[in-house]
Amino acid sequence: MLSKKAIVVGLHLAFWLIIALINLIVFTWFIQAHIIYWRVLVNLFFLALLFYVNAFLLVNKLLEKGRYVFFVVSALALVILFVPIRVKINMLFPDIPVIKRPGLLVERSFTVAALLTNLSIVLFSTLYQVLVNRYQHEHRVLSIINKQNEAQLQFLKAQINPHFLFNTLNNIYSLAVVKSDQTAPMVLKLSKLLRYVVYDGKDSLVRLDKEIHFINEFIELFRMRSEHQVNINFRVEGALEDLLIEPMVLIPIVENCFKHCDFDTNPDAFTDIELKIDANNRLLFRTVNSKDENDGQKDRTGGVGLSNIVKRLDLKYPGQYLLSVEDNGKTFEVFFSMKLKESLKKSKIHEYDQNLTGG
Repeated sequence: MLSKKAIVVGLHLAFWLIIALINLIVFTWFIQAHIIYWRVLVNLFFLALLFYVNAFLLVNKLLEKGRYVFFVVSALALVILFVPIRVKINMLFPDIPVIKRPGLLVERSFTVAALLTNLSIVLFSTLYQVLVNRYQHEHRVLSIINKQNEAQLQFLKAQINPHFLFNTLNNIYSLAVVKSDQTAPMVLKLSKLLRYVVYDGKDSLVRLDKEIHFINEFIELFRMRSEHQVNINFRVEGALEDLLIEPMVLIPIVENCFKHCDFDTNPDAFTDIELKIDANNRLLFRTVNSKDENDGQKDRTGGVGLSNIVKRLDLKYPGQYLLSVEDNGKTFEVFFSMKLKESLKKSKIHEYDQNLTGG
């Protein structure tokens, strides 16, 4: 692909080529064809000089600094200064026989033409440079905003429920004290969880099957740290191959289930987690868990919660997802839906298949 600088240079060359063609057409009306080219080059040189002196010097140094009166005076002075210069240069060609036409005053015509073209070039130069400056300013602002958003995304990704982490570490410590056989497996699973958060969580996208594997590890770790059997169901349906997802988006929803679920007080407590992929590669993720309607403490402490997900998705995918929460006191339900991206490999396969079928 062409660089931005090459594109800009190409546009400038195209602009001056158009100006040259206009000059050729105008001069052909009253000057013999075989001597037009030198005159066009001379006029083009002074017009280009006027254009860039105004753009880079007057606009950038005066207009953009708020010195409007100085800019207007300087621009008009530049326009007037270049009029006699261009007229003298055009009239000093000794070998240019001007075709005589009734009522045509050559020098006066050159003066009027030079004044009008100078003024037009200065106006166009001013408009061009102002637009370029505005674009560059907006580009710098957007770049700063993107960097800030990326930093905020990385911060949000790096967060993990400290309540869950500390409880897990305390459980591991308790198991280590009694020399339980579960100590080593819990440490291993916790290390895998943290490795995914630290390394894979930095990526902009990860494979969906990798995120699902992480959820399974997370659930298993929660089972291991629980003192009694917990009723957790996790179902996956649909084609998962080569689909990509924002890392660490689903796990806070799962973690939110465990935070709200009344596993410690209700023998019939449950958590149902369902993940589906429809035919349009849209993710449908639903979690439902039982809860104690009288226990409001869990809502006030621990966890980064669903607000973490909302902030991240609003930064990166505004208006492209659906997240709803329903709390009726006895159950807590979260529904999340978003169209997933395909990996480059799968996209190329689909494009190849369409080419073969003429689609």
